Amino acid sequence: MSSRMCVVLGLLYFASVCSGRMEPGEVLLVIACPPLPRQAKDECFALSDSVRKQHRQLERAEIFPGDYVLKVHVMQELFNYWTLLDALPHLRGQTRLLNARTEWIIWCQHNTRVSSLRGLLEQLRRQDSGELSFHGHALYDSEATIIHHFSNYKDPQRFPYPMLSAGVVFTGVLLRRLAELVASNAQNTTLPSDFSIDASHELARFIYENVTPDPHSGTPVSVRITLKSASYICPTFVSMRTAGTPNRGPRCMLHAKPEEPPAGLLSTSEHLKERCVYTTGSHIYFAIKTCAKFHKERITIIERTWAENAQNRRYYSDVADVGIPTISTGIPNVQTGHCAKTMAILQLSLKDIGEQMDIRWLMLVDDDTLLSVPRVSALLSCHNHTEFVYLGQRYGYRLRAPDGFNYHTGGAGILLSLPLVRLIVERCTCPSASAPDDMILGYCLQALGVAAVPAAGMHQARPQDYAEELLLLQPPVSFHKFWNTDPEYTYRRWLGGSSGNSSVPLAAYTQRVTAAALRLHERQPCPVVAGFLQETGLESSGKRLDL
Repeated sequence: MSSRMCVVLGLLYFASVCSGRMEPGEVLLVIACPPLPRQAKDECFALSDSVRKQHRQLERAEIFPGDYVLKVHVMQELFNYWTLLDALPHLRGQTRLLNARTEWIIWCQHNTRVSSLRGLLEQLRRQDSGELSFHGHALYDSEATIIHHFSNYKDPQRFPYPMLSAGVVFTGVLLRRLAELVASNAQNTTLPSDFSIDASHELARFIYENVTPDPHSGTPVSVRITLKSASYICPTFVSMRTAGTPNRGPRCMLHAKPEEPPAGLLSTSEHLKERCVYTTGSHIYFAIKTCAKFHKERITIIERTWAENAQNRRYYSDVADVGIPTISTGIPNVQTGHCAKTMAILQLSLKDIGEQMDIRWLMLVDDDTLLSVPRVSALLSCHNHTEFVYLGQRYGYRLRAPDGFNYHTGGAGILLSLPLVRLIVERCTCPSASAPDDMILGYCLQALGVAAVPAAGMHQARPQDYAEELLLLQPPVSFHKFWNTDPEYTYRRWLGGSSGNSSVPLAAYTQRVTAAALRLHERQPCPVVAGFLQETGLESSGKRLDL
């Protein structure tokens, strides 16, 4: 072969290599979109339109980076997609959106905002897409908490996890590795629990415990992968605009949008006003679950805090106490579970409500639940009380299993439209008196086709169990547990407090409801529910995550 021919072939080879290297990589922006409430769904498509508009503007100005191809995908939440780990197989499977060319994945929620697509892509160009890494606004626990399964209990403040609503950026190599690990045939993966509580912390912990560097990369396999804090991802847009402080480093490219008051009548948005119905505390029936040993300890706290705004409140107990008064359910108290008691409460509540046209909703709460009645009312204003509506703080149980399900945890409060309460009383039963009430309720409603719609601001634990950035993003609606905390301070600090704490007298309902046990109609548990509970062990109280 002549030297000239060798030169030509060499140039061709070099050109092919260069063209391969210059082939644009893909940036996939995914918007995880819940089907309800409608406002959240609208925000998903508004975010998609905003990103696409910025993309077109950059292309027209010929300043869009030529080494990237942008894909925007609104991922409709179907059953258990609300956790990123559960959504991954679908991104890589049927849609094929996550492929070998995907260099970066920008994971957003409905309330994430992309303030500068150009700036965001410029940040990505400065980072190594070949690393197993993910970037976001880092949150930390102030103390070990049960909602995070008490992980890193010796030093919880050192473990970072991402604020999902602010957006998270993943390298393609990391997300592809995760997709392989969560596939149905993956082996040797570690899950902290069957329960899905906080998708953000559980994601960070899953990566930390299961993803190890490639042994050929030169990085020791013992190195653990944790979230990298990114200064261009902020809790809110204004969080980087502190008065009197020079703006150093990259400004916010991704951030969370603080939630507006959900009451449509308080909103300037006309399309929200059209969908909302003015709701006050007088439209809500508060069924408070208690027992004799907590009458003096807990009910007095409720009466000094949120009771003044809850004129339709009833205390349901294992005994009748005319001094409060409480209504006896006729069900003996048990340590955990309370399924039979909850079903009795719902039946008694319907009887008590009767034909009162003003009552639209029932809120089932524990006797150590703190809440803001005005914020509950605002939350309910944009939901249709004539439909089957099931609201609360959503948890998941065995979501990756075919028989997994979502449910609303009881301590945060469970909101039910009256038509749904009637459906529950007609169709749902308890496999045992001590079965976990909130989980049985969620499983039954899922079987009946009623979605567990998450309500922002409702909390199963205490304020100190959550990162402050999250509490500031959404005005809290409820908290749970009086243990190791000052509930009256919590009420003033986080739930709006009150200018006066004089309690509204209880309605004269004792004449209409006898203190004697109401004989409930005996029905056999639904075979499907009973069989599932026996197989999974949920029939015993030991499976309850009692916070």
